[in-house]
Amino acid sequence: MYYATKINSTLLRYERKIGRHGTALLVAILLLILAAIYVRPALETVTMGRAYSALSVDPFSEEPNNIGYRILTPLISYALGLKGELIIVTNLLFAWTFLAAVYLYIRASYISAAEAVFGTAAFTFSLVTLTTIYYGGYCDSATYLIILGMWILRSNSKVFYILLFLGLLNRESIIFLLPWFIFLGFSEADNKLRTGAKMLLGYGLVFVLYYLFRMWVSSFRPVGLDFEYYFGPILENPLAYFNKSYGYQGLGYFTVFKATWIFVFAAALSFWNKRMTRPLIEIFLILFFVWTQMFIAWDSSRMLTLAFPVMLISLLHLFKTNPYNFRNWGYLVLFFNLIIPQMYTAAHIIEFMRSIAYISVSLFFAVGNIW
Repeated sequence: MYYATKINSTLLRYERKIGRHGTALLVAILLLILAAIYVRPALETVTMGRAYSALSVDPFSEEPNNIGYRILTPLISYALGLKGELIIVTNLLFAWTFLAAVYLYIRASYISAAEAVFGTAAFTFSLVTLTTIYYGGYCDSATYLIILGMWILRSNSKVFYILLFLGLLNRESIIFLLPWFIFLGFSEADNKLRTGAKMLLGYGLVFVLYYLFRMWVSSFRPVGLDFEYYFGPILENPLAYFNKSYGYQGLGYFTVFKATWIFVFAAALSFWNKRMTRPLIEIFLILFFVWTQMFIAWDSSRMLTLAFPVMLISLLHLFKTNPYNFRNWGYLVLFFNLIIPQMYTAAHIIEFMRSIAYISVSLFFAVGNIW
């Protein structure tokens, strides 16, 4: 508690000097640096990251590109002059902004600065951020920032649907969170009939525009990851993708937050005991529909990272109500989480990130190629 009080007073002093936004950016960059020390940061793009890198050189190139529809981050990177391998910097900028936004959102929920750092750290040392640092070129951080913005600004319909369209331009799998957003829309509506009509119009317009965008891109650039790629195999065998990863999906979910999933479990148990059904439904909708991606893809870590909002929902509840004396043990779980080697799963493959935890365990047991 002494250190929490000290951290809190220090952060409050910074908030008075440079403002809450400036403090959020400072906290985020410090955590990002620590995360880059924790895992080996990428110096070049890898696998799919190379396709994003190529798009950042010429977003409207006619050359074939597997992820040719996911143009948002490469286009921004191109506009910033961060072309080719420098898209790694663009992604880190988005990760930095995302972590700062998490800090600001937690603070805006009348939660202490020290606890806001705690919550931001939970996202920093998870696959939500570590994927961006470790796998050069992957553009998921912009998607997470957009999803967070959609959640925070959902009462502003115009902004919400603009963000949804931008999210589709970055990574179309954002649609797997729409059942959650639709539930939120109806549960918060005064007039459900009017809300339903607005949703039908808003979502319909977004998807029509997105369809037209895909048709336009397809007219000048062959794109490998199209509808046929994802849905063609399951027309012949509905479990074509699922069978490649079903034995690793549980591990894939675990890799996202590792030990800190305990926070979600504690919050869910508290919701249950307090008969708070809405957040329980939210958690279920997010976890379930994000998991259904496994029927069209086998990247059982990266795809499941899309479920990150459940951690924020859980942490906000734990900070506000302190069930089961959360403040007495939460930080211990966060520190314990750091000593668990960070894994990444895809299909039947398990990869260990070259993290401090992995190197330490490998040296202790004298196994594996630690470097």
